[in-house]
Amino acid sequence: MAIYHLSTKPVSRSSGRSAVASAAYRCAVLLTNHRDGLVHDFTRKEGVEHIEIVLPDGLSADWALDRSALWNAAEFAEKRKDARVAREFEIALPHELSPEGRLKAARAFAQDLANRYGAAVDFAIHSPSEHGDIRNYHAHVLMTTRQVGRTGLGEKTCLEHKNARLLAHGMATTDMQLRDIRQAWEGIANRQLRVSQSP
Repeated sequence: MAIYHLSTKPVSRSSGRSAVASAAYRCAVLLTNHRDGLVHDFTRKEGVEHIEIVLPDGLSADWALDRSALWNAAEFAEKRKDARVAREFEIALPHELSPEGRLKAARAFAQDLANRYGAAVDFAIHSPSEHGDIRNYHAHVLMTTRQVGRTGLGEKTCLEHKNARLLAHGMATTDMQLRDIRQAWEGIANRQLRVSQSP
C-alpha cells in the first residue's frame, strides 16, 4: 500500500543552512558556495537514483540548469543574514512504482511547482538506506524562493510572502497554498500508481 507523505521547510540562513550546501547534499555532488567560499563535497554519498533541474514550461534559461550557477544565484539574491534562500519539499514515492514510475512522479511534481510559482526546481530521488525501510523511496525537491528568468532570479514567489500581503492582494495564504500543493502531489502519485497497475 502506498504511503502518502509531503513535508516542507525553508532553507534559512538563520538556522545555519545554505541553498548551495542543501543542493550538494541532496544531489550528492560537489558545489562551492561563492558567497562564503565553503566547498560542499558529497560525491561519496550513496543512494541517489536521479537528479534533475526543471524550469517553468516555455522558459529558456540555460544558466539555471547549471546547479552551481542556480544555487549561488539564490545565495547572492538575498542580503539578510536570516534570509530564506530556498524551500525544500520532501515527498514519499510509492514503493510500488518502478524506477521509471518514480522518476515520472517526481518530475511531474517538480514541474507543477515550477509552473505554479515560476521558480526553478531541483529534485533528487533517493533510494532506501541500507539499514532502513526498504520501501522508503523518496525525493528531495529544492525550489528557489524567487522566480527564475532568462538571465537571473527576480521577485519572491508568492509562497514566500507574508499572509497579510497575500490577503491584501486577494491571494491564497501560505497554509492554503501548501494544502493545494499536497493535493497536487496526492493526485500525481495516485495517477502514476494507476498507470503502473494498468495491464
